[in-house]
Amino acid sequence: MPFFKYTAITKDGKEISDIEEAFSISHLKSKLSSKGLVPIEIIEVEKKENKKLFSFSFGKKSVSKEELALLLYEIGVLIEKGVHITNAVEIIAKQVENENLKNSLLMVQTKLKEGLSIAEAFEKAEIFPKFLVEMIRAGETSGALDKIFLSASEFIEKQEEFKKQIINSLIYPTVVILVGFIAMVVIMVYVVPTITKLYSQFGKELPFATKLVIGFSSAVSKILSILPFLVVFLIIFRKKVFKESLIDKLKLKIPFFKYVHLYSIYANWGNTLSLLLKGGLTLDKAVEIANETITNSLIKEKFMKVASEISKGKSFSEVLAKENLLSDSNIQLIKIGEETGQLESMLEILARIYKKETEKLINRFMSLLEPAILIVLSTLIGFFIFATLLPIFDLTVK
Repeated sequence: MPFFKYTAITKDGKEISDIEEAFSISHLKSKLSSKGLVPIEIIEVEKKENKKLFSFSFGKKSVSKEELALLLYEIGVLIEKGVHITNAVEIIAKQVENENLKNSLLMVQTKLKEGLSIAEAFEKAEIFPKFLVEMIRAGETSGALDKIFLSASEFIEKQEEFKKQIINSLIYPTVVILVGFIAMVVIMVYVVPTITKLYSQFGKELPFATKLVIGFSSAVSKILSILPFLVVFLIIFRKKVFKESLIDKLKLKIPFFKYVHLYSIYANWGNTLSLLLKGGLTLDKAVEIANETITNSLIKEKFMKVASEISKGKSFSEVLAKENLLSDSNIQLIKIGEETGQLESMLEILARIYKKETEKLINRFMSLLEPAILIVLSTLIGFFIFATLLPIFDLTVK
């Protein structure tokens, strides 16, 4: 929020000056009025950085996708029932517990009262996605605002469900790998050195397998000793070490993850584009905004060419085929949609296809990964235990 320097008159007739944060001049006037102050001069000033130099807002909550989806649904329902957008925002703002969300809604309400368009008011709040702002801008004169908010709410909810489905499917193998890794570290760092000291007292030649485990244990201990420094180094220089282009390139190289990453991007892109076209946006503008949802910079760069080519009058399907962005069968779907005037429906079908392919890949991977992890970890831990205890068996036999 901007800062304003004001001069006001108190109830006692004294003149005071101060700097206060507010959404706008009218918002500041209402704040001063509630304090019994009469403003005589208000000037917007630069934000005072030193004012918050040592302040920490631990209680400030960001707005989650679930909260945003519910908010848009509530706004859509109220507008559908005939409530004006300004009143709808005010009603919901009074019920919201999240301070960040409440302040954003109050900003929207203030901007609407100042005469800004609905799209401009929501854009000023800075928490609403760009696709929603553009849909509002395209549809606020058509009288279909309720459908826009309800569609956007459903879209965000489905996107979050899909994302959670992918994350939840990876929780189990991650936990198993983590537990197995911790077990191996404990064996390497604590168990093996203790038994090694015992073997050194006998002065006997150790088996090759035991020497291998001892060497590995020594290497793990050295790595753990420098690990804190390595972590600090990576945190400080993370932007130089983990460059976005490098990470995105790596995502497209990992055999299984490559296709999950690509298909989820295509599904999200297709759904967003379909929603924007239904909202009344032109194809080139809709593609431009849908491209912002692409999370891989390398893929995004390729898709950015599509919007500019469409604006020059080229066919959507032809541009996709030329840039080799989608499979031939999916480009054919888009071509049919262009020719029949059902592009939105075809994009929905395309998104469903990629979503199902992502789910199939994950299920197939999980069915192979779980037994593979158990076999590998069991074999490794079993080998370490056997190699560690092997000299004891030799001594017992002799």
